[in-house]
Amino acid sequence: MQAIILRSKDGSRFHFGKALAVGKNDANALASVSEYLHSDTLWSALVNAWALSSPDTIENFISECRNEKFKLSSAFYCLEYNHKSIFFLPKPASLNLCQFNEPKKLKKIKFISKGIWENGLLPEDWFNPEKCTLLQNETMVALGSEIDESITLFACETSPKVRARDVSDREDGFYYQTDLFLLGNKKYSVNWYFITENLLPENLQNDFNTAMQMLVNFGVGGERSSGCGSLTEYATTDFQVEIENVAYRSSLSLIAPNEKELTENSLYQIIKRGGRFLEKGKALSMVQMLLEGAVFNTDIKGKIVKLNANPPILRYGLNLDIPLHNNFINGLL
Repeated sequence: MQAIILRSKDGSRFHFGKALAVGKNDANALASVSEYLHSDTLWSALVNAWALSSPDTIENFISECRNEKFKLSSAFYCLEYNHKSIFFLPKPASLNLCQFNEPKKLKKIKFISKGIWENGLLPEDWFNPEKCTLLQNETMVALGSEIDESITLFACETSPKVRARDVSDREDGFYYQTDLFLLGNKKYSVNWYFITENLLPENLQNDFNTAMQMLVNFGVGGERSSGCGSLTEYATTDFQVEIENVAYRSSLSLIAPNEKELTENSLYQIIKRGGRFLEKGKALSMVQMLLEGAVFNTDIKGKIVKLNANPPILRYGLNLDIPLHNNFINGLL
């Protein structure tokens, strides 16, 4: 596996749609924001960038994705601190079942660092300042050896907006938009990263690199013309999870499972995706997907769902998962 880090300037602004707006506009969707970039949105952005940069091979790329030759995760937070990268991962669903004397604190944690994931540290250690450090208003946790100070990685802000054209003729001319700002300073920087399994044939690798550069140029998460979604560069690094003899795995992407793929020994949360307005009286279908952090002991492939024929619109739902420490499962399943 490889991690692809999407770098941006400190204070960069992003908007990742969260609410489902079915109606004559998407104004309601702008009022809320997802705190990270889901894999279906990221894949769509990559497909659009590929279609612009290498239109002759875009169908080949989609076909290779369907054949599981290319998979990607959602994009999470990478904290670059003291010349090292701290990767944060979504809390596995199984940890919500841990016996812990302060369940509200446990539920509040959304991300754990790669170091905690590999070492299998349980919640009783997360809140021990001699072992771990809490960040982002106690919603993220890392090993004390990874970072020894509590910092804020991002902030969300809601602002009133007015549509620029034909305001007098539009009932939806005034709306609210919530944006996410990545914070940083001279001591540390905060960026997005995502994981890939890239088995594309050699003739598509150059096109992939070109599409990634196009993605950086266009940005992701809002329109660059409005100051949203700006990226400066991307970088790749090896990403391996050092855990042995495991029976369970946990997902790093949204999954649209095929029929009968799940077993009774799975733990997951459901999220609805889709519903975007297309034209009067028509909106995209909504799809139930498994949220990142799903836990299972069998091979879950997932699928790419066709939402619309004309224009063709696809929703990415392939599974990319990593080994889960046995400590995160013992006594829970």
